[in-house]
Amino acid sequence: MKNQITPYKTARPQLDTFTLINCIHHKFPYNLIGHSAVLWKCEATGQLMIFESTTLNKFSMQSGVQLHAFGGWLNRYPGKVYARIPTFHNHADGIDHDHRRRRFAEAFIKAQLGSSYPDLKSRTGRLKLYLAAVDFNWFGVDLFQYKGKDTGIFCTMLDILFLQYCEIFDIRMNAAEFEPDDLRGNKQDFEENVCLFTDYADEIRLK
Repeated sequence: MKNQITPYKTARPQLDTFTLINCIHHKFPYNLIGHSAVLWKCEATGQLMIFESTTLNKFSMQSGVQLHAFGGWLNRYPGKVYARIPTFHNHADGIDHDHRRRRFAEAFIKAQLGSSYPDLKSRTGRLKLYLAAVDFNWFGVDLFQYKGKDTGIFCTMLDILFLQYCEIFDIRMNAAEFEPDDLRGNKQDFEENVCLFTDYADEIRLK
């Protein structure tokens, strides 16, 4: 069941790079917004890290794109935390796609660490977040897409860009049009654009 908590020690062996994390803060109004992130597992040490973009992490006192040990992050997060674990099926082309995805993941993380969050003091930065939550589809085209100059990366935008770079998600999709709720398994815009040979399981609750 979705609301039954799976202890972290039980879930830990299943969690790996590309696991999607979705969070619901226990305080208003943050509980209406949500937060998403993605996991990365260091192959050398087995350390599980969370890759995210936030307005301000009060523990690290950083904003923007950052990487933290997931166990400690999970203990501190003030709300519910869910995970969706991917399964990657074998290709028949002779290419080691698992190795390829993991090398891409490392390269993307190194390139994006420290990238800024959208500027919430500016109108265009706030508009970027607002339009991610507003969808008005006309014959399959979202008429309200962000076309401003803000270069910041918000949480779900980071997740989609990460998956696209690692060849897990359709590169044609606009990463800035996704919000945390889109990744929870109930929105076709995400489910239908995960690439072939990849399946994301239903979410499990970790906290």
